Amino acid sequence: MNSKAIKISNFKNAYFVTVIIFFVGVVTLVFPLLLSEVFPHSNLMHKLTSYPYYFISIFGAVFLMYFILTGVYFYTLKIDKYIIEVKSKRTVSGFLSKINVIEMPKNTIVKYAFYNRPFTFNTTLMIKVKLSERRTLAKRFKLSFLTKKEQGKISEVLESIIAKNNLDG
Repeated sequence: MNSKAIKISNFKNAYFVTVIIFFVGVVTLVFPLLLSEVFPHSNLMHKLTSYPYYFISIFGAVFLMYFILTGVYFYTLKIDKYIIEVKSKRTVSGFLSKINVIEMPKNTIVKYAFYNRPFTFNTTLMIKVKLSERRTLAKRFKLSFLTKKEQGKISEVLESIIAKNNLDG
């Protein structure tokens, strides 16, 4: 069995993207609304509500809604000699929800798959785990900004684990 340990996480990237999303939302939506309340008849407000500039606010609203609907997830995946641990959580709304986590021995993994959804930066990792002779559990984790290199490393390790598990019976 592949005994090398791997740890993959996107904590910094996920929060960096979240800060950018917040900044775009403030600049394109909050700032113009604040200006319209404080200086409703100013030249700057007239410019912001004129033809080419209001598209910036529309773009900001669409940009913000896209990331609110799809979500930005941070994840941590650790594989060591005996245990696999996967954690996934939304960056902003994750404060209100539970973290999606599974920690299992390597010999319980039956199957895994990656699913790439169109028009999103999220990849779904599905891991099927044997709970008993008759019961299996399929757990899904959303992983934002998973690179092909990281996906290849994860696949390589999980393939070797599944091959070892099938040989053991």
